[in-house]
Amino acid sequence: MKIRVVALCCAVALLAAACGSRLSDDELATGGGTGGGSAAASSTDTGGASGAGISEGEGGPKIGSLPVPCGKGEEAPTEPAEKVPGVTADTIKIAVISDKAGQVKVPTASIEESMQAFVDWCNGFGGINGRKLALTKIDSKLFSHLEATKEACNAGVFAIVGSGSVTDNQGAQAMVDCGLIEVPGYTATAAKGLSDNMVQPLPNPSNFYPIGGALWVKQQHPEAVKKAAILYSGIDTAVVQAERIKLAYEAQGYDFVYDKETGVVQESYATEASEMKAKGVEWVTMVSATSETAKLLRDMKTQSFAPEVVDLGQQYYDPDLLKEPGAEGAIVQLNTVPFEEVDDSPALQAYMAAYDEVGAKVDPTSLGVQSFSAGLLFATAAKAVGNDITRDNVLAQLKDIHEWDGGGLHFLADPGANKSSNCFMYMEVKDGKFVRLWPEKPTTFDCDDSYRYDLKDDFGGGAKLKTS
Repeated sequence: MKIRVVALCCAVALLAAACGSRLSDDELATGGGTGGGSAAASSTDTGGASGAGISEGEGGPKIGSLPVPCGKGEEAPTEPAEKVPGVTADTIKIAVISDKAGQVKVPTASIEESMQAFVDWCNGFGGINGRKLALTKIDSKLFSHLEATKEACNAGVFAIVGSGSVTDNQGAQAMVDCGLIEVPGYTATAAKGLSDNMVQPLPNPSNFYPIGGALWVKQQHPEAVKKAAILYSGIDTAVVQAERIKLAYEAQGYDFVYDKETGVVQESYATEASEMKAKGVEWVTMVSATSETAKLLRDMKTQSFAPEVVDLGQQYYDPDLLKEPGAEGAIVQLNTVPFEEVDDSPALQAYMAAYDEVGAKVDPTSLGVQSFSAGLLFATAAKAVGNDITRDNVLAQLKDIHEWDGGGLHFLADPGANKSSNCFMYMEVKDGKFVRLWPEKPTTFDCDDSYRYDLKDDFGGGAKLKTS
């Protein structure tokens, strides 16, 4: 039987989970990235209304369908009447936190670079209401998110923007306690995904799970889902994600006959492949790194174990997956417009052009697109408050935004209400390339409110503001 690999929507809450995580060995050896270094606000006037993906309209330039939130503003900015952390008459300091180094290849490749791309792009239009952005880059090193958050708290920044870390639960409470606001590219855990002072472009609250993909697969493979298997790395983030998957999918009629916690890194998955084959498994998902899942697919192929469906997460939209022969025929679920459709998406063209200007050593990723969208979301809210920029005012504006697709970078979401996704789409690995499978029309997603499943469990809940 032909192997089909189906990606679980928003399954970014995993160990080494991002697509395109490809730092070089030298970068890994040196810790990668820039640590807590600061990137000064760009003084160049690149990009602007004539840049790729930008069109001119009656109200000014647009990135895709979104009015560009960056510009000089209607009046020159002034020094805040009362001191606002990270804000001066001409600058807004923000920070981005991502995993740049760790025990395995890091999951959040291109997040830091995507935020640098956004900062340079936004500053090319004149900043936000005339204030240029300055970016502080912080490495959470996979398991050091608390230390990274404390660094952000002490860095004198206005907000954390575009971030993404696998163990973001570690610093969730610290971020709230020190008064920061955050617009992350994505969240991985309940503590962050349900936390106060946080609004994200593509909400991932732990108490709901998007099941559009599950329903579609069940329709296509009704018998396979009755013999399901799930494997997941032995860290809390992956374990909780696996539990969410099981709860949501079992409610749709999936029967998990194999449930296995694996090592974070294993030399071989031959035992797991043999066990699943013996149990007659026909649907498989794995919550782990692309490199680990590639090993599993390799061992499955070696043992002639070809389940009807193998179901993986968004992070597997990764050229590294294409290198594994066992992945041929795979389908991968995405929440952003795939790079293969850049010609059909002006907003994605703008992102790619801005990313190219950074000269990054890592390829752009779907999570990087989410980070760029987070930058746009933050800038849209900050622009709306005008010269009276405070954390409370910007947060209030963020929570008032209930329709958001980053100008066409991803499916429509409700950031202000932190509402779970109700959309999905699939790519298929065909002849060593990612090709759109469903829905068939480029840049579109399959959306319906019935695709939101209430887990009736918040898995510990989010970080909360302390009340006196």
